[in-house]
Amino acid sequence: MTEKAPRDPRLLAGSHLPPNRPEVPRWKSVLLMLFAAAIVGGAAGLLSHAGGNNIPAAILTGGGAFAGTVGLLLAIAHYASAR
Repeated sequence: MTEKAPRDPRLLAGSHLPPNRPEVPRWKSVLLMLFAAAIVGGAAGLLSHAGGNNIPAAILTGGGAFAGTVGLLLAIAHYASAR
């Protein structure tokens, strides 16, 4: 009446393999990052203009927010895929 526990090769080897799930294509991830960064940049530009900045300064503010968001999201994606 001894039951053997199921043996998962990932647990036995001590490796940290991800679970079996479909891989998301890289272009979809990048497209999602750019879309999110565009929303953040657009909102920052609109808030900057509503706060009293002229249009060129608001565009620069939105561009800076866009670039910062893209950099942050790429860093997070790189960290998440590191082993």
